[in-house]
Amino acid sequence: MRQARRVCKEMMIGLAVWSIPVAVILTVLARHHVAMVAGVLLGTLTAAGLLWHMLHHLDIALDMDAGHAQRHTQLAAIRRMMIMGAVLAGSMLYPQYAHPVGTVFGMFGMKISALLYPALHKQIQKREKRKE
Repeated sequence: MRQARRVCKEMMIGLAVWSIPVAVILTVLARHHVAMVAGVLLGTLTAAGLLWHMLHHLDIALDMDAGHAQRHTQLAAIRRMMIMGAVLAGSMLYPQYAHPVGTVFGMFGMKISALLYPALHKQIQKREKRKE
């Protein structure tokens, strides 16, 4: 479980690495700068919460037998999809507060952080070895 926490932490770092330049670029391109930044921030915070949710439910599923664990992880995945849909619907209903495009790009950071993970993990390991 310690390794899963480390992966989650490194993916959160990858999420931040993705969201900062995206927020800057989209803010420059958007008419409503504050709404775009709020949208990216909302999407990024949602993605971070979903990553934590995955870690939490992985920990729970590891203590179950195979059949119950599979059912539990499927239900947790459905909950995450519903949360993503609710956040996106909220940003579509109130685009003056959180722009939907920024929200989508922020939530997409969860996928990008998974792609960035191998390179980021290497860099973190190199940095830790230099400290020793």
